[in-house]
Amino acid sequence: MSPPTLSQPSETAQPRKRPAAVDGQTALLVALGAAAFMINLDARVVAPLLPAMAADLHVSLPRAGWLVSAYLLPYGLLQLAYGPIADRIGKINVCAHAMAAFSLGTALCAYWPSFHMILALRAFTGAAAAGLIPLMLAYVGDTVPYERRQATLSALMASAGAAQAFSTGAGGSIAAALSWHAVFPCLGALSIVVTLALYGYRKRALHVRAQPNTGFTSALRAPRLRVLLALVATEGFLYQGAFSYLSGLLHERFGLQALEIGLIMALAGVAQLLTASVLPRWFAARSERAALAWGGSTIGLAYLACGFAPHWSVVALGCAGLGAGFIQAHTTLQLRATEVLPGSRATALALFAFSLFFGSGIGAVALGGLIVPLGFSGMFALTGCGLLAFTGVALAVLTPRAVRS
Repeated sequence: MSPPTLSQPSETAQPRKRPAAVDGQTALLVALGAAAFMINLDARVVAPLLPAMAADLHVSLPRAGWLVSAYLLPYGLLQLAYGPIADRIGKINVCAHAMAAFSLGTALCAYWPSFHMILALRAFTGAAAAGLIPLMLAYVGDTVPYERRQATLSALMASAGAAQAFSTGAGGSIAAALSWHAVFPCLGALSIVVTLALYGYRKRALHVRAQPNTGFTSALRAPRLRVLLALVATEGFLYQGAFSYLSGLLHERFGLQALEIGLIMALAGVAQLLTASVLPRWFAARSERAALAWGGSTIGLAYLACGFAPHWSVVALGCAGLGAGFIQAHTTLQLRATEVLPGSRATALALFAFSLFFGSGIGAVALGGLIVPLGFSGMFALTGCGLLAFTGVALAVLTPRAVRS
């Protein structure tokens, strides 16, 4: 029996009536983009701060890496609750309430000097953030036709790239000028502004109710979805799991501090932002498989280069490669995920996000544990080889894009 493949969905697999984008949706999509910016800003700001936080909280760098996992694991797990709820009461309603809780959790992270309290607050913040980005993607799937959906998804990914570029640089700058404690209240205040915008625009949102018998049990019976979940979990384990430790590499091997580390790691976000701007043209001229091949190979080779870098400039080039490669590979999987279960997109994308961030959280712990026995070179080499293997497997199961009339 041949393994299931990720074929392009046919028109008959989609609901016959799909709401088109209407007046007022542009402002709502901008607000959702701002929310995505804040979520990604908060998720990534910890990476350049890890050495400073570890020293201030009197823990080792691998143990400080639990702050990354404490955010990512609840983020992934809570998708399983938010997705079905959103399919029933409305995706934007859930987004607005979750953004309010996220703002509170982020602002409070600076006010306890205990490692365990900060760990708990990061978990709370990750749990709240879980109710946002996957539901945004599902809302785009509900309101934007497939042929135009890539451009909208790329805009949201560009927001994520801008957040990554800004977060690492700004986080490192604030930590250098003041301390890492000052970063979280600033993010909390900005998040409150976005929360108010979501509450203001939520009445304009379209609501597509879930079709019957499209819960988690039915979703997990779909072979194409199961393959996607396995792929994205592997991608998260390797790519996201290793990324946070670039700060430790730059600090220990080259003696760089938070500001320099933040600026170098910001190159991943800059490259992601620039690549997102050309992705619609890429997909128009080439296949999704080509984007996956280029993207997956690039991030694998970039991690190999970082692991054996003789100078910090090689790590800087590697960070740029990571950003450019990740958005090509991940957007391809993400685009397919928006159509794998058309009758209940929030549920399908909840499972997709759960797999990504659960894999990322486990990866941060597992790969951090390899630093002592293997060193940074061994850990990043293993990650790079794993991503090259991931790319080969993904290409084997991702069938060519069907020609659409």
